Amino acid sequence: MNKKGVFLRHKIGWLCLILWLLLFLPDTALARSLSMEQVVVEAEVLPDASLRVTERIAIDFSGKWNGFHIKIPQSGTPVREVKVAENGRPYTFNPGTQYGPPGTFLIKDEGYQITIDWSIAAQDEVRTFDVSYRIINAVVIHNDVAELYRKFIGSANPQRIREVKVKLKLPAGAERLTQGKDIKIWGHGPLQGEVAFSGFDSITWQAAKLPPYTFVEGRVVMPTALFPGAPSAAYTNRAALAGILAEEEAWAQAANRERWLARAEIAGAVLLIVCACGVVLLLWRKYGRPYPAKFDGTYYRELPAPYSPAELSVLWNYSKVQGHDLTATILDLARRKFLRIEEEHVNESKLLGNRKVKTYRLIFLDAPQPAALRNPAEAELRAHEQDLLDYLRHTIACGREYLFLADIEVFAKSHSRDFYGFWRSWVAGINEQMEQADFFDHSGNMPLATVLGGLLLFTLGAIVLFNSTMTILGVSLLIAAAIIALIPRSFKRRSPSGQEDFVRWQAFKRFLLHFSQMQRHEIPSLIIWEHYLVYAVTLGVAREVMKQLELVFPNLQDGDYRFGYGWYSYGAHIGFDTLHGSFSDIENVVERSIKTAEKAISKSSSDSGGGGGFSSGGGGGGGGSSYGGR
Repeated sequence: MNKKGVFLRHKIGWLCLILWLLLFLPDTALARSLSMEQVVVEAEVLPDASLRVTERIAIDFSGKWNGFHIKIPQSGTPVREVKVAENGRPYTFNPGTQYGPPGTFLIKDEGYQITIDWSIAAQDEVRTFDVSYRIINAVVIHNDVAELYRKFIGSANPQRIREVKVKLKLPAGAERLTQGKDIKIWGHGPLQGEVAFSGFDSITWQAAKLPPYTFVEGRVVMPTALFPGAPSAAYTNRAALAGILAEEEAWAQAANRERWLARAEIAGAVLLIVCACGVVLLLWRKYGRPYPAKFDGTYYRELPAPYSPAELSVLWNYSKVQGHDLTATILDLARRKFLRIEEEHVNESKLLGNRKVKTYRLIFLDAPQPAALRNPAEAELRAHEQDLLDYLRHTIACGREYLFLADIEVFAKSHSRDFYGFWRSWVAGINEQMEQADFFDHSGNMPLATVLGGLLLFTLGAIVLFNSTMTILGVSLLIAAAIIALIPRSFKRRSPSGQEDFVRWQAFKRFLLHFSQMQRHEIPSLIIWEHYLVYAVTLGVAREVMKQLELVFPNLQDGDYRFGYGWYSYGAHIGFDTLHGSFSDIENVVERSIKTAEKAISKSSSDSGGGGGFSSGGGGGGGGSSYGGR
């Protein structure tokens, strides 16, 4: 075998191996995550200037995890006396450098930082760990004050923490001092964080939804007398209080400015969106609100206008002609004696033999003479009616004098492009014919103006988002842009004359739904209901109308006249179920034919200090835990 063949075999082999691993690796190995639900730091300042800390960490593990760690910077403040526990059960110290079994922990001391890593076997569960340690020289002793300045959560932490709470207990004697005067406190980090005295000798810092890489830092100044056991290394031999106060005041002012700007940004964002909605409302009042109609009756007992069913759909559905409108047109052509519909039963071959199935034959008739029709004007076909009749007769039936209803569906499957092309042109032709009816109001340049306005707001929003920290304002500009550009484009309304007709057709639809409750003398004859029923198909209430017809006209007969005489031939018995089944069969075939053709076309074309809020300053404090798993 040549080298090229060997190389190809190797590539295929590696590809199969990779696919096998992807198929058989457990889901937890392919996708896992962790969520830090809460970090509660309980710390106590000791008289020797050290800080005893316990971090209680609640973690939601998704997938399989083997360990977790804390990294603590320790430049000048060594970390000692490390312990790890879970639910009161201590973990065993592992003096080596390799990870041990679950329930053990090891320490990596790199000088500038210490890593505390403990082994676990966690999978799809919430676990809570207690990590305790002591920080040497956490408090520095100046000539005028003692200072604790420390990060409790470090800026290197890559995890989002849902809730952070720090509880600090001061040394003995602090309870006798004046808070805010003898003892001053500050917090640094996210602006929504808070710091406050929580007791005579305790302080609390807290922050919710702490983003990744965001520190939480505390600063406390207090009398030096609280630290009689401080080592010489803790002393700075300089006065610091004035500088600390000046620094914190500057940071507090900056933070308050940021808060004010944040509130102003939120207010501006809300106002911007409200204004955009107000503009849209004004545009709707001018271009979208329906015109008032003169007719205000509940029912309309005759056809409101001489439209064909498909033309009515243009008005009723805002130019959207649907499959049942083609069905209604076929039924109307039959009612007007251009077609005759005959119900037949034919043999259909099955695996277990033949069976009789019901079908319908559409027989093409010679154009009726005007005098032979109840309304002579119905002898004249509109363009879309003639187009449909010609397509059925000459294209689908291939010039025969009849076709079966199933032939339409078969043709749509085998000649999908041709059938769908006819459907699209038929719909377009109806809409083109009805343009002269002036059904709809026109918005002039409003759509273009709103798109340009939306584009301008979108550009401003992008500039703000990418060139400033005002995220909320930038997002609100984008939202306002979408509101201005998109919503008015959906505004459409009928012209005054179109709205007048529409209101009458609504009243006519109500009449179709409720006529069986009226007095008999108020109800038109059955032959007129044949006409009405065609429009009920377009209005989507044919089933309800047929059900009521049987109540008003038992056996669908009015005197000597029987439903469908001369254009619809059915079996010996007819009732609601039979008539509704017939209409449904015709409608279903037409709908399936259109969808089949549309689907085939789409397939062929788709291959392509004293407490309060945190300040935003700081960052000079030592320490700061960061977290991670393995």
